[in-house]
Amino acid sequence: MAFLKRLLIFIFLVYELSHPCYSQKKESLLTKKYSPNQLKEDATVLGDVLLAMHPGIGIYKPRIFYHDLIKSFTSSFNDSLTEKQFRLKTKLFIDEFHCGHSEVLYSKAFYKEVNKLKLNYSPYVFLPVKEQLFMIANLNKKQDSSITRGSEILRINGIAVDSMIRYSRRFISTDGFNQTGKDHYVQLGFNSYFLALFGRPDTFEVEYKKGEVLKTIKYSAIQPKAFPPLPLEPKEDSLLRNYKRANIAYRFLDEGNKSMLLKITKFSHKGDARAYRRIFKKLKKNKSENLIIDLRNNGGGSLGNSYRLLSYLLEKESTQTLSTTIKKYPFKKYTKGNLAFKFTRFAYKIIGQKKSVHDTDNFIYTIKPRKKNHYSNKLFVLINGGSFSASCLVAGYLKASNRAVFIGTETGGAIEGCNAGVTPFYKLPNTKLRVRVPAFRIVHDACPLITGHGILPDYEIKYQLKDILSKQDLEMLKVKELIQNH
Repeated sequence: MAFLKRLLIFIFLVYELSHPCYSQKKESLLTKKYSPNQLKEDATVLGDVLLAMHPGIGIYKPRIFYHDLIKSFTSSFNDSLTEKQFRLKTKLFIDEFHCGHSEVLYSKAFYKEVNKLKLNYSPYVFLPVKEQLFMIANLNKKQDSSITRGSEILRINGIAVDSMIRYSRRFISTDGFNQTGKDHYVQLGFNSYFLALFGRPDTFEVEYKKGEVLKTIKYSAIQPKAFPPLPLEPKEDSLLRNYKRANIAYRFLDEGNKSMLLKITKFSHKGDARAYRRIFKKLKKNKSENLIIDLRNNGGGSLGNSYRLLSYLLEKESTQTLSTTIKKYPFKKYTKGNLAFKFTRFAYKIIGQKKSVHDTDNFIYTIKPRKKNHYSNKLFVLINGGSFSASCLVAGYLKASNRAVFIGTETGGAIEGCNAGVTPFYKLPNTKLRVRVPAFRIVHDACPLITGHGILPDYEIKYQLKDILSKQDLEMLKVKELIQNH
């Protein structure tokens, strides 16, 4: 028995000595640094991919600008960086492409490790309003609220909040030169951005205003299992009838069914045809005079869905074009999904018309007005900085045809179009960062002028803090006022 024990110990020692990596703790990806040569290799691969396929090059800035930008970006890596440091630097680089569909994500292994960390969330929930920051809720029900709701926050852990807000905006990419999209997403995500950009402290030290008196408070972080939702949205309207698969809801606003609210939270790939068919049939049957389409916070989705909605609303035929300079993904060893790209090219060639100019293939789709249950009466569209991609396609065509009255704030997407259609992720060889690069330029033929800005409202709505805290819907109030005074 003693001999067997000694034998097992001997085998174990031999195994450990011959496999030293098993006795060492694996290096954390959160602190692991990549050499300048590794970073330059990743930057070179990314630059080559972008120059070969990104459809936004030459839209807002000339191609030579991007050659110089990529050269400067690649040569800037003279020190070792962690994956997080490299990602933040790459995000600032990608923002120069003025494309809201281009994104830089951590490696899957990095996310897996980060998700094991404690959130260390502030129990006080903060809300930016332009350059100011306010406390709007206390997540810790057992804690006395030393900071009263609506108090202005001046500093968090020694950092001025206006600097934090401006810094956070820099890492949000939007189409063109749009700022409302940046404002919108910083407002919704500030409490999460704090953890990503400024750390996960165990203790928060907050300087705030109580009346005209400056106060300072220290408190411990809480550790929720997930990011708490921002307590801003009013309770869901119980009268809305939902088509859940289609992300569509509607209801009549009056007893005579003369005004309908149509809320589209996403242009889903499923269920929309049935939903639109039934909804527009009801509008026709009731001879409804007003239709309000709510596209606020609609980040886009299916092009087919948006075409279908427009077919019920546009009075004349209109074309929409997908353009690309590539026939297959370049540098395929760093990406997947080339089949989806080829299928999209093939599908649009079948349902539309292909026209090639030099090295650019244009796939032109014609949006035709429907005869059955077509809606031609008064139309109102609600928009904000969260209206993006396909929702801007719908809004852009309705705006260009003078078909609707727009209420809210400038959309986050550009009126002339965006870069999307198919958006593969490229995985960089060393850091394994994943960079989303669009394959098509989606051209809004109805809006040919390049502006770099979104759809502008006819009636701009500006929220004050009191409106936000009382959960007012100022856009809907304005719509009802316009309908009443019509």
